[in-house]
Amino acid sequence: MKNAITLLLALFSVLSVFGQAEAGEEILINESQADDYYVAGKNIRVNAVVQGDLVIAGANLMINDSIHGDLTAAGGEISVEGHIGDDVRVAGGRITIDSEIEDDLVVFGGEVILTENALVKGKLVCHGGNVTVNGEVIEELRVSGGKVLINGTIRGRSKIAGEDLTLGSDAKFYKDVEYWHSDGKINFNYALVDANAQFNEDLEEESQVSFIVMGITSFKKWMVYILSAFLAILVFHALFRNAFAQAVEGLKDNLLKSFGFGLLYLIGIPLAIISTFFITIGIKLGLFAAAVFVFSLLFGQVVAAILITYYLSDRMDKDWGFWPVTFIALAVAILLRLLAMIPYAGIAFAIVILSITYGALSLQVFRAKKQRINT
Repeated sequence: MKNAITLLLALFSVLSVFGQAEAGEEILINESQADDYYVAGKNIRVNAVVQGDLVIAGANLMINDSIHGDLTAAGGEISVEGHIGDDVRVAGGRITIDSEIEDDLVVFGGEVILTENALVKGKLVCHGGNVTVNGEVIEELRVSGGKVLINGTIRGRSKIAGEDLTLGSDAKFYKDVEYWHSDGKINFNYALVDANAQFNEDLEEESQVSFIVMGITSFKKWMVYILSAFLAILVFHALFRNAFAQAVEGLKDNLLKSFGFGLLYLIGIPLAIISTFFITIGIKLGLFAAAVFVFSLLFGQVVAAILITYYLSDRMDKDWGFWPVTFIALAVAILLRLLAMIPYAGIAFAIVILSITYGALSLQVFRAKKQRINT
């Protein structure tokens, strides 16, 4: 799908405005879903066809049947065995791809395995600790990791960077290969089919930069992010749980209005801060406002995750307690981070999500003040 369409689907998926949504600890999907489906939980098993997109987050995820649209997943252990009709974007600790994917596969993980049955008809972009590619990739291959094993068929051009790069006996490259290996040049033997292999030192730096940008240089750093997000969610939820619950009540009927107010916040506040620096007495106020604004951006995903969780609870008429909301919000935060990784569209997605979040909270503040004045 085009990035713009993916962005819109992702936005409305997390808000559950369209499609179907479910959240819980143990979830088993045995009935066909006629629309987009969004689910968060601890252990999730998908045993039936999803005729739209599937957005899923949890500790253990198993996709055993076909997904007609995109698959977006974040979790600890992820297994994909069903046919995917469009793009796949996944991030997790251990990821196994054992299926046919009609378009691109973008994957980030501690351990990533593409089995002999895996077929990626688009591009494969993979960053991980240990990466094994035993299947077939029709278009471009871009892989970076600590330990990389290529033992499959690559039809398009390849860029591979690995501290420990190994070629299996079944490895075949039909287009030119650029690679980096910590020990220098390696012998491709009979793996090249009318193609050339070139050692490229720049790929080492490119690999390191890509990991830093995504914030997951290793599984350890990914776990640090999860722990940090959990602590932040715990604090914000404990302090402002009533504010989130009340903001959701206004969000249901004022989605576009919330987006407008939030966009005004993201654009207007920086302009107001800049203007204060032209006034001598406003410099201290501008610095304080700038600090608050940066703080709101840094914790924007966490705040949005809590608000989305309350929205899901209200939409499904569920009375989740403090801890279920906290853990579901953590799963949503991981999912938001994954979606924000999408090149270009991820930035636009983050702006939309932050606008709706802070717009809804701002409107709640205005409503609360109006009620106090009236009373």
